[in-house]
Amino acid sequence: MQAPPPAVHAETVKREPLVPVSSATAEILANRQSNLRSETAGRVVAVLVDAGDRVDEGQVLLRLDVGRPASAARAANASVAQSEARLNQAERELSRTQTLVKTGGLPEQRLDDAQDAVRLASAALKAAKAEAQLARRGLTEAVVRAPFGGTVVERTVELGEYLGPGSPLLTLADTSLLKARVLLDPREALDVSIGARASVFAYARPGEEFGGQVVRVGEVVDPRTRRLPVEIEIDGHGGRLRPGLVARFSVQTGKPREVMQVPLDGIFERFGSQHVYVIEDGVAKRRAIVVGEVRAGYAEVLEGIEPGDLVISKGVTRVVDGSEVHIVPVDEP
Repeated sequence: MQAPPPAVHAETVKREPLVPVSSATAEILANRQSNLRSETAGRVVAVLVDAGDRVDEGQVLLRLDVGRPASAARAANASVAQSEARLNQAERELSRTQTLVKTGGLPEQRLDDAQDAVRLASAALKAAKAEAQLARRGLTEAVVRAPFGGTVVERTVELGEYLGPGSPLLTLADTSLLKARVLLDPREALDVSIGARASVFAYARPGEEFGGQVVRVGEVVDPRTRRLPVEIEIDGHGGRLRPGLVARFSVQTGKPREVMQVPLDGIFERFGSQHVYVIEDGVAKRRAIVVGEVRAGYAEVLEGIEPGDLVISKGVTRVVDGSEVHIVPVDEP
């Protein structure tokens, strides 16, 4: 009794658009991230935020002891007021002296003295104003505000801690928009256009795909990796992604082109080359093919088959050249 022909799955070859892409792995970054540091010395008297808090631009994050800066500012302002009064007095005295010199009531030397007094008073006022500006800056630096809206990623300062200038305070990140700096082979990156679409696959979110687009293509090859940086902005992620996650980015590197593709499961190797089985009148015929780009379970076929050919997509191990086959629906084993 003759055995029934082996059951196989089959697909009809047709030309379909293939979008050329280049893939690379990169870390997801915040739109902006800033490590805030103290600009003045002082003791922390108020900590108003913690890690994970959302803050608005200009919001007060913490305060330092402002006793010394406040007293310095008051003294500097008083010095400015005194200097202004002295300058006004010197200018009035100069005006009076000019009148008396003209009428012969005073010698010419007194006019020179009055003019010198005005110059000295003006210089003293300028110095007092500069000192007051520095004092006000010290007062402002004692209040730390958010330079932009975002999320407090890390807080490194505690209440009561004494800080010196340059001490780290906290890290603030703007996560309203996420991005990545992807390094691509220059041969592929040079064909990337601003606005080109990108697919984002975060390893922490298996099975999910996020979208993005290219916003910048580097002008200089990275000297360490010899690759060209491409910046990608990630579309609305609904809070499903975070800075620091690692993801695979697939970037469109050119215009779509029409190609023939067959499933990788339908390709096998014989005599050092790639082959497929083409079904003709229910019989499997082996065909040598030339494979191009491989992606997502399919391989581009450059030579060896034509559109309209019926190729075995699954079950090639059950078949030999010239054997009859039985085509079954894809949902059957």
